Amino acid sequence: MAIEPPLYQWSATTAQEAETFLTAARSLIDAHLMTLAPGHAYVRNETRRETPVTLRISLDLGPVIAAINEAGKRDVQAAPVEGPSDS
Repeated sequence: MAIEPPLYQWSATTAQEAETFLTAARSLIDAHLMTLAPGHAYVRNETRRETPVTLRISLDLGPVIAAINEAGKRDVQAAPVEGPSDS
């Protein structure tokens, strides 16, 4: 009996969602690898190295960089200006 391979696709809009999906992907890989060696408590390293999978990741950190730049501007504007003292 052949199993049709599933294709998983997720779209994250927050850092938390991205981390959750990465964890889910790792769990799915582990679960499928465990079927290659039923009864073993863990997936052996050679199984990980030798079993082909395809993973595509597209990561856009543009919004995070924009927020970092904006925070940097606020920090510069809020910093006290040191000048000559009147005393």
